[in-house]
Formats: sequence, structure tokens, C-alpha cells
Amino acid sequence: MCALERRHSGPARRRSWGRVLCALLVAAALGPVAALAADDDAEVCGRAAAEPDLGIAACTRLIDRPPPGMPLADLYLRRGSGWFVKGDFAGAIRDYDQVVQRAPNSFLGYQNRGLARHRLRQFDEALKDFNQALRLASAKAPLFNARGAVLNDQGEFDQAILDFDRAIAIDGGFTRAFMNRGWAYHRKRLLDRALEDYGRVIELSGSDPRGYINRAGVRIDKGQFEAAIADCDAALKIDPGSGEALTCRGEAYRLTGDYDRAIADHSQAIERDAYGSAAYNNRGLVFRDKGDLERATADFGAAILRDSRDDRAYANRGEIWRLRGDLNRSLADLMKALSINPASPVALTLRGDTYRERGELDRALADYNAALRNVGDFVAAYAGRGLAYEAKGDLTRAMADYQKALSLPSNIDAEKAKPAQTVARARSDAVTKIEKERAETAKLESARREASRALEAKRTADLRAEQAREAELRAPSKTATAAEIAAARAASKAEAERAIAAARQESQKAFEAQVAAVQAEAAQREAALKAENARIRATQVESPAAKRAAPRDPGRRVALVIGNSNYASFGALPNPGSDARAMAATLKSVGFQSVKLVENVGRDALLAALKDYEDEAEKADWAVIYYAGHGIQIGGENFLIPIDAKLRADRDVQDEAVSLDRVLSTVQQARKLRVVMLDACRDNPFATQMRRTLASRAVTRGLAMINEPPGGTLVAYAAKAGQTALDGTGSNSPFAEALIKRMVQPDLEINMLFRQVRDDVMRTTDMRQEPFVYGSLPGENFYFSN
Repeated sequence: MCALERRHSGPARRRSWGRVLCALLVAAALGPVAALAADDDAEVCGRAAAEPDLGIAACTRLIDRPPPGMPLADLYLRRGSGWFVKGDFAGAIRDYDQVVQRAPNSFLGYQNRGLARHRLRQFDEALKDFNQALRLASAKAPLFNARGAVLNDQGEFDQAILDFDRAIAIDGGFTRAFMNRGWAYHRKRLLDRALEDYGRVIELSGSDPRGYINRAGVRIDKGQFEAAIADCDAALKIDPGSGEALTCRGEAYRLTGDYDRAIADHSQAIERDAYGSAAYNNRGLVFRDKGDLERATADFGAAILRDSRDDRAYANRGEIWRLRGDLNRSLADLMKALSINPASPVALTLRGDTYRERGELDRALADYNAALRNVGDFVAAYAGRGLAYEAKGDLTRAMADYQKALSLPSNIDAEKAKPAQTVARARSDAVTKIEKERAETAKLESARREASRALEAKRTADLRAEQAREAELRAPSKTATAAEIAAARAASKAEAERAIAAARQESQKAFEAQVAAVQAEAAQREAALKAENARIRATQVESPAAKRAAPRDPGRRVALVIGNSNYASFGALPNPGSDARAMAATLKSVGFQSVKLVENVGRDALLAALKDYEDEAEKADWAVIYYAGHGIQIGGENFLIPIDAKLRADRDVQDEAVSLDRVLSTVQQARKLRVVMLDACRDNPFATQMRRTLASRAVTRGLAMINEPPGGTLVAYAAKAGQTALDGTGSNSPFAEALIKRMVQPDLEINMLFRQVRDDVMRTTDMRQEPFVYGSLPGENFYFSN
């Protein structure tokens, strides 16, 4: 469950703990009271929490005519518990008011009124009641937990955690306190601590599915989708009818790109809990990701009908209205979401996006700033603010925000962070290009102005020389003495010579300025090339000490190599088989302990190979997959194509191909490094012959860009997104040939290896094919060959 979007109705789970807590405390207080009277009404009233309708009526009769010796405060306490269980919290509060008036030292009156006020979101009043109950009660752990739950709902997570700490210090087995503290850590984005608390819940109460469900939510936010699915499966084993576990698993399936399974789980959850909002909200997210905006809108609307205070459903529908171009409706829904949850960074960022598209850039900036005040590392807000600054023409601030977005981890709030980082990266590159073009334009403009000034100076000098010559001709020869004439001629000649010299000098300046203008762009390109060469040399030429410090033992390295050539429905590809065999031999030669080679596999065999390799990868330091064969993108999602695929229609791809996300999940458990290399962008016959059935899922050439993979993972394309790769005229493709050449080169760090592979392929293909790498690595150096 995303800590910021609360997809799996976490607050409902937490409130259910409050309901159990209230019932336990009320029941504990009522046993002795029930013994005070022997008539039927007294017995029935004593069971008001278990049988509220009968109990309320019996308690009312007793209140109207109280038996001797039975305190009215006890009767109001019993009836209040009945109203509470029925969900009439206002009625419960009225009865608890009577309790505290008649028995000011009854901690149960304050405690239960606090619980009812919490349910009505009267947070400040609830806190006052719990504070008073704490002053009166001897058993304080449940009260610290209850007060912490209110603080959680107020967003005061640090204070809430202190209360849960106190409850746990008093009672080390207090499951509910661990559950609520885990929720607070989740909301604070301290995901590892949240995992520890939910793990403790499972240890203490393994028969309660909510520990597994909550832990799955944290794992989803950490990008650990397979582990999250396993937790949801464990919850469903405990409670097969749990709609909450189903929609939790459906959300994990959505984020792995398995939309069909996600929709099936959410739909089943809706059938089991027709009145809940979470499953509708989560299914709406699947339809949004599939591009079916109308069905997404309908599901978010259904969620709102079932829970009018579901801020995430309003926020998500607001995003859909923006995507559909209805900015007024978008703004209305986002305003409603923020009226319910003013601190939501998701709703603030989405409203900022809508303001930005309306051209209200200052309001957009205010929303992004508010989101970042609430959550300082919210990637989507940085990316959105960068777009707003760029729209205002403030490229310096825009670039700073894009760089900040790219510097933050993508595995927290991954659903929002990864797409935002894709946008930030693209806009950062665009802004860099714009700034470079502006600098070049400014240099050229400066050179042109200098040339213009020089030409103007030359014209002025020429005019002065002409004037000097005319003055010499006009000099009076008859009345002037010979000496005067000579002096005038000498002065005129000197002036003319000075003017001519100045004109020549200015003309030379003009010529030099024009040359500088022509050379400015070439000089800048040369400087950039020199800087790049310097970086390459600095990376390659390490000091002896640095080389000695480089890790020489890479640990256990395993690889899966796949080559698909013999496609049943289309002509064979000449090189994938030889590419795969050569790659397998190369990996063995550089010391990989396990290299599994599979060739010409259908879908079932390919999935089986991935499954088997997943177990190997989990025990390894490096996990590498190389695939050669056909690949395709549909609607922005990438698939590897087994040899038995027919793909007569675009909708067949889910059943006949294997998604790239499935391949990436196979390597994710490796301890240090995960590398997936795809020589799969060949010009594809499926794309031209496939029948289109889904207008929203375009089939385009090459592979699509992917969201940034988790840290320590590299995904290398033979050709960048949207470009096709060449199969090659030799025994290996250009990409495979370059990889094999560079992998055996000793002490070539892996980032530099892929950069040199790029240069090799571009030279070999006359710039027609440019490999591309997604992902980032930690500070440790990695070498295929030591």
C-alpha cells in the first residue's frame, strides 16, 4: 500500500483495532455491574456490546426506572457501548457524557468517549479524553495506543510513535501497538522500520491476516512486488474471503504490469465487499494504466459513492479528468480531496499539475511547494515544479528541480517516482540543449554586433579620409604663402593617412569577428569532445592504489542466455542463436560460475527457464540475462516474443509473449548487481501484420522507454527506444559483437564498458543504431573481467 495514497484502506484497519479495544474495555468493566441486578433487563443490558439492539432497549428501560443500588453511570456506559457497536457514535458520546458527569473518576467513560470522538474525527476532543483517562487508569498501554492512533490520523507521526513506544514498553506483546507504529513509520516513509514492526505483528499473531497485508503494502512501496504478492497470498491462506488481501495483491500485480490478474483480484474483492471503496479505487488505477480512462473514471466514482471521504479516489479521479482534458472537473475533485486530507502530497502535486496545464503557474508552484513541505523527498513534486519553472522561462530553477528529482531514490513511492523521473530526465536533457543553443546564439550575436561596429568604424574612417582630401583641394593657393600651403598639405596628408590606417584596423577587426562567429560553434563542439575524452581517460587510467583497491572477487555470478531464431509464424532470424552461444561462452570465460543457455524456446519453456533461474539469482551476487530475438512494444509496454507466438491481434500479447517486467523481476533478488541485455529491437514482422483491437495500445517500432529500474540494476538496449537494431551481416549482431569484445577486456568498469559498446555499435552501423542503458549503480566498481 503506497504510504501516500493509502490504497488498501489502512485507516479502516487501524480503526477496527479501536473498535476491538473499546469492546474489550467496556466488557471488562461490565461483568461486576451485571451482577448487581438479577432481572432480565439487567442481563440483556449487560450484553449491549454483543447484542446492541436488545441491549440498548433494555438499558433504556433501566435508565427510565433504575433499580435500587444500580448506578446510572454504569447503565449509560453499557448503553453507550451498544450505540458504539451500531455505529451511532454521536449517541454513544451522549451516553458517555452522562457517565463522566455522574462518575468523574471513571476512566472508562473518558476512554470510550475518546474512541467515539475519534471515529467522528473529533481529534482534539478525543485527545483530551484520552489524556484524562491516562490520569485515572492504572492499565495505560491500551490508552497510549488509542491516543497514538488519533495522533496518526492527525499526521503527528512522531508524537504517535512516542505513544506506541510507551505502550510497547509496558506490554512487549501488544500487537495493536506494533501494527499502529508500523503504520506511522510507513507514513513517515521509514519503510525498513515499518517492515520490522509488521514482522513483529506476524510473529505475535500469525493467524491475523492484517500483519501480512500491511507488510505487503510496505513492500509494494519498496518495489518488492514478488515479496508483496507472497505476503498477500499468506493473508489469503488465513482468510480466503479477505477482499483486502485480494485488492492488495491486485495492486502488486498492477505495478508489475500484469493487468489481467490485477483486474481479476480487484473484481473478486469488489464481489466480496460490495460496500468498500479500496478495491474500486485500485481497479480504477489499473484501467488508468491501461489507458481506459472512461472505466477508470467510473471506478473512482464508485469508490466515492461508497466512501464520501475517500480522498485518494477524489485525487485519482481528478488526475483522470486532467488526462481527459476536463481541467475544471479535475480541479473540483482535487479541491475535494484536499478538503478531506489537506496534507496529501499526492493531491497537492496533482492539483499543481492541473493548475500548470491551466496556465496558472504561480498557483501550481504554491501547490508543489506545499507538497514538498509535507514530504521533502516527493519526486513527483520536484518534477512538476521543474515543469512549472520551465513554463515560466526560469530554466535555472527548472534544471535544479529536475536534477533533484533524479537524485532521489525511485523505490519509495515508486508508482509516482519512476514516471516523474522519466519526465525529469527528458526535460533535463531538453533544458541542457536549450541552454547550449542559447549560449551559442549569444556568442554568434555578440560576434555579429562586433562585426557591425567594425564596419561602421571603417565607414567613418573612409568619410574622414575623403573629407581630408577635399579640404586639401579647397586650400587657398593664391593668397597663401608657400610655407602655409606646404603646411596645409602636410596636415591634410597626415590626417588622411591616420584615417586610412584606422579604417584598415577596423576592417581587420570586422574580418576577425566574422571568423570568430563562424568558428564559435565548432569550438564549443571541440571543447565538449575534449571534456568527454578527459572523462574517459580519467575513468580508464586509475592510479595503482585505486586499482589495488578495486574488488578482485566479484562473488558468485550467474547468467541466463536466451537466443530465439526459429520463429514458427515468420522467417528465421540468422544471428540470435550464434549470438547467444557466443555470449554464453564469453561469460564462462570471464569466470561466471553458472551460465544457462536456452535456444528457440516457446512461451512455456521461456517462463520455466526464468523461474528456474530466479532461484539461482537469489543466491548470487551478480545476476545477468542476455536475450537475442524478437521484441515488441505495445502501448508503451515491452515484451519478449517466444518462437511459438502468433500474435494475430494486439490483445494476444499478454497470453503469447513475456513482459520485460517479468524478466526484470527474475534478477531482483541478486545481492549486488543485476544486468539485463536485450538484443531484441530487430525490425519486427509482428508489428506490421498484427490486427489492432485496442485503440489505446499503439504498436510502434523498437522497444519503449522504461521507468528507471531499482538501484543496482542496469537494462541495456541494443538500440535506444523507438529505434530498430540491425541483425548484422556477420555471424553476430553489432551489439553482441561489441559486448563480447568489451567483456573480455580486463579492468574495464561496467559503466565504461557499455559506453564503449555504444561507440563501437555506432561506428559499425554508420550511426544508424545507438545502444542505450537505463539504471544506476552504487559506488562499488564492477568488472566482467578482472
